[in-house]
Amino acid sequence: MGASCRGKADRGVPVAGAAQPKAVDWARPESALQLSAGDVAARAGSFEWKAEVRWTVGRGPGSRTVTTTERHQIRQLAGGEFEVENVLDAGRGPEGETGRTVIFAGGTTYGGSRYGALRERASDRGRDARRFRDESFRLAGELDRLAGGALRLSAAGEAQLLGRTARRFTVTLDPSARAQPAAAPAGRVEDADTKARLELLEGATPLAADGEVLLDAESGLPLRARLHVAYGLASDPQLRADVDLDTHVTALGGAVAPVRAPKHALADERKPNGPARALEASGLREHGRPAGAEEAPEDEPAE
Repeated sequence: MGASCRGKADRGVPVAGAAQPKAVDWARPESALQLSAGDVAARAGSFEWKAEVRWTVGRGPGSRTVTTTERHQIRQLAGGEFEVENVLDAGRGPEGETGRTVIFAGGTTYGGSRYGALRERASDRGRDARRFRDESFRLAGELDRLAGGALRLSAAGEAQLLGRTARRFTVTLDPSARAQPAAAPAGRVEDADTKARLELLEGATPLAADGEVLLDAESGLPLRARLHVAYGLASDPQLRADVDLDTHVTALGGAVAPVRAPKHALADERKPNGPARALEASGLREHGRPAGAEEAPEDEPAE
């Protein structure tokens, strides 16, 4: 992308030939929670974004509770490049933290674990990288999905944030709008732990919700979101999962640093160490496929 196109994109100006980004439906402001980071950046320009979400699960007073904290960061450029980092902290100290970093730059994906080296993922071409990015960016939308679409955003005036005019919305729960969970597939076999986990993910009962969301008035970019949502399970009335989410944009436009390919990324590992390498060294290869050939997955349309 040339310098003039980058400048237009950073200001949120559509670039000729680019796919039209999805926009928020202001009649249903909840739709902003489902926008991708790429769609928002195409309208609002480059941005940096952070989020923290804390899950607390227990069975009432006196019971043992389990708390897990997730931290997410995204640096998204209007031109399409981005860097994403997430960290899962189960409360056992730095040694117990897990996470992943993904970079998409120059048309190539790079990824690595929290404490591992970044490695080129040449076959991805941004498809899984964008999916990973939006799993973080759509955290508020995921809480709405777990609530069966029962979260409601109600207009509550305007605010100013980072030099932008924002529409302010309060968050409430509308139990009557909750979609009924789909029936489990016939023949699915589940152990007790798997059944409880799937019930929470597929059929949680929303118990309460509150908070506020500030959406950029021009683009729908969630400049800030604070939500508290509580869930229960029909099969276990004592269980309660409380989720606290805090997200905010920290920089916009020219204040956002470039996203570049890592200098010391490892090469793409096409074959695992071990038997595959031994077979190849002995001259044995998969029947009917030339040496080194590999099927490339279909890519999703570029943003």
